[in-house]
Formats: sequence, structure tokens, C-alpha cells
Amino acid sequence: MKRIEWLDFGKGITIFFVMLAHVLEGVYKTGNYTQYNELSKVLMGIIFTFIMPVFFSLSGYLYKIPKTTREYLQSMKKKAVNLFIPYILFSIVYVAMQHMGNSVNSLNSWGSLTQIYVKPIGYLWFLYILFFIFLLVGFLDLLKINKYWQLTIYLILFVMSQLIGMPYVLAGTFTWAICFYMGYIIRDLDIVINKKIAIVLIVILLLGWLYQYNLGGDWYHTNTLGFNNMVTKLVSIPLSVYLFSNIKKNTFFNYFNKYGRYSLIIYLVHAPVTSVIRTILMHLGVTNYFILIIGISLITWYIALAVCWMSDRFILINRIFYPYKIFK
Repeated sequence: MKRIEWLDFGKGITIFFVMLAHVLEGVYKTGNYTQYNELSKVLMGIIFTFIMPVFFSLSGYLYKIPKTTREYLQSMKKKAVNLFIPYILFSIVYVAMQHMGNSVNSLNSWGSLTQIYVKPIGYLWFLYILFFIFLLVGFLDLLKINKYWQLTIYLILFVMSQLIGMPYVLAGTFTWAICFYMGYIIRDLDIVINKKIAIVLIVILLLGWLYQYNLGGDWYHTNTLGFNNMVTKLVSIPLSVYLFSNIKKNTFFNYFNKYGRYSLIIYLVHAPVTSVIRTILMHLGVTNYFILIIGISLITWYIALAVCWMSDRFILINRIFYPYKIFK
């Protein structure tokens, strides 16, 4: 299937912001830069607003409805292998690299690895929840439930996830399914967002951020989806689709378009690398806030790109990130 260029660009630029958000969060949590706390909070609040909704929606944009039970089960088998094997491997890598760097703020114990089947470690929650969203959406499609009824169901499930205590897998799946399905709806209905609509969405987004900021407290912890940030997160999806699909094809576009197809590799690699690079730079005496943020970001990014390069050239490395190819 021919790749969609603007979608690859969207994945590329979004995964860069995922890395940047985790760099900012890691430095903020050291507690060494209180004079920049407000700047860190604002940047994290903005970036965390859109990165995960956009990633879920782009996955939904590419989603194909299974026509038969056999096709559904085959698809789930492929997704289970491609998502859960890297999920397990990088859970181990992440914990190991955290223990290598003693200055990690929220250290996961080795024992937490025995619980990853019910509670993901750190950033790997995305892979875990994404599989169960595919499982849920595919099942409802097998039941031939109308897309509009499905959208209603996902909204109801989101509300339930916020009001009722649930196991992690249900809470996460019910929370994020609406973002995934919005991506599918935008593609399936061929929804076109024009300039006027985009301006309205931007105004809603700015007002939403202002509302969240005025709430105070930990308003900037927007990596989760809840009632307080639901509007900004959902609005970011059609707005991002508009921006990605209307950007001019230039050097900037081509760069992130190239690496968008490696977004899974970059996602898996960036968090443990960021943790270690931050520790190394701080031990080397890098204390300037801006130099530290830029240094961690650049080193992490190019290490991740080096892994992408190796994945293209060494089958063993490629199979770590795309293990289903082994079974094929």
C-alpha cells in the first residue's frame, strides 16, 4: 500500500515532540531548575496536549475494518506480536537503564517487570493500550455496529472510565478509544478541515489551555485524558490533520516525512536513552537549563536515528522492532 506522505510527516514531527516532552519532564523532575518551573510547565502542558491524541488518531486513520472473524483474529495475532514483544523487551531495557543512572527521579523496581501484563512501565503504556483499542474496535466492527453508534459508545465508555474505578487495561482502553476512532472517522468520511474551521479550532484550543492554566495545581500533567483537558485534546486531532496535510513539501517536510515511518523505533528507543543521557550530562557538570534540554534532545534524537539506520541494515535489529516478520 502506498504510504501517505503527510501522515508520515505527522508521525515524524509528533515523535520528535514526544521525545522533547520527556526531556522537559525529566529535567523538571530533577528539582534543580525551579527558576524555570513555569516555563517547563507551560511547554509540557502544550506538548502533552496533542502528542498522544494525535498518535492514537493516526493509528485510527490507518485502521482497516476486518471483514471476517478469521481476518480479525489474524490481525490481532499480528498486532499482539508486533506490539507486545517490543513492549516486553523495552520494559526490561527501560528498567535496566534506569538502574544504570542513579539520578533517575521515579525509579521502577525490578519487581515491576513481573506486573507488566496488568500495569505498563512508564511510556510503554501506549503500546499496551493501543493493542486493546484495536481489539475493541475490531470486535465492534465484527458485530456490524454503525460508525455513529460506535462513536457514541466510545464517548460513553470515556465518561465511564472517568467516573468508575476500573482495572488499568479497561480504564486506558475506554479513555483513549475515542481519539483512535476520531482518526478513523476523519478518513472514512473524508472530512475536510478548511482554514476557517482551523482558526476556530485554534481559538478553542487557546481558550482550553487558558482554562487549564487557571485551574492551577498539576494542570500541566496533560499526558492523561480527562474531563478537564478533553476539549483541548480532541480539538488537537482535526487541527493536527489540517496542519500536517497542508504543510508545503520542503526540506523540513521531507526530513520528518523520512523519519515518520520509523516512529515506532524512535518511540521505543528514546525514553531509556533520554534517561541515561540526562544522567551523564549532569554528572559531567552541564548545569545550564537550556544547554541541558538541547543537549539531551539532540543526542537522544541522533542515537534514535542511528538505531533506525541499523534497523534498515541488520535483520536481527529490525526483527526486534518488527518481530512478526520472523513468523512470516
